[in-house]
Amino acid sequence: MQTYPFKHHDALVEKMADAFADDPRLKDFFMAHDVSYEAIKAGLSELVQYTQDLHKCDAPTTDKGDVYKPVLGFVNGRITLSYEPCDALVEKQRHTSGHLQMDASALPKTLRAADLADFRQDTKGRQSFYHKIMQTVNAYKLGEPVKGLYLHGPYMTGKTYGLAAAAKQFSTMQLNVTLMYYPDFAREIKSAIGQGSLETRIAMLKKTDVLMLDDFGGEGYSAWVRDEVLGPILQHRLLDQKLTYFTSNIPPKQLIDHFTGQGSQNEQLKAFRIIERIQALAEPLAF
Repeated sequence: MQTYPFKHHDALVEKMADAFADDPRLKDFFMAHDVSYEAIKAGLSELVQYTQDLHKCDAPTTDKGDVYKPVLGFVNGRITLSYEPCDALVEKQRHTSGHLQMDASALPKTLRAADLADFRQDTKGRQSFYHKIMQTVNAYKLGEPVKGLYLHGPYMTGKTYGLAAAAKQFSTMQLNVTLMYYPDFAREIKSAIGQGSLETRIAMLKKTDVLMLDDFGGEGYSAWVRDEVLGPILQHRLLDQKLTYFTSNIPPKQLIDHFTGQGSQNEQLKAFRIIERIQALAEPLAF
């Protein structure tokens, strides 16, 4: 994404922030996420890029040089910009080797080109990841049971890139792959109740051939999401032996604290059931 030099132009910043605050295309987004005026000023580059790319999907198919549309998000008090496929690209993917689904707030555009052929194996964790993905590809082709991975490590170590590259690999194998940024999903899933789409979204995550949850544990604690959404999804995937992958900044041993919150012993037991399912579905790998 292009970065625009607004920092030292206070008058321009105020003028543009005022214009975006009154933009009817953005008002619903600002209201839904309670975006402050200061956040609008801090997110001018994202907002400019969003408005520039907003109608790319409307161009005639033969003229499209870019078949992704922009999607705004709001994470940790900041406006974010990511991209999802236009309908034309989704339809094309359905008729090619596989179907790689991206949640609306899943990945920035730069990661959509991730490829295992370009994946740097410059650490022990990266080498292990690459070899395990290749082993999984071979085992899947032979119909042998195989587990996913729980990738854990600090920020900016390449976990998400690795997941995106693996997603592309699996999508070439006639597999439906769903890759999503889990904190956004956990925040937004409650709105699906009012829209009547909760069960549909849960069913999709239960049934997709390969499910990848990026930044798992980065979401705020919610007993309801844990028990009514995540638990049933993981249980169904465990019973059906479906590939499930996670990336997280939380080591496996600390997950129990995240899913217990400040709760009672009963809450700890519920959290422990989630951990058991994760361990059964995915092998931990330090990245």
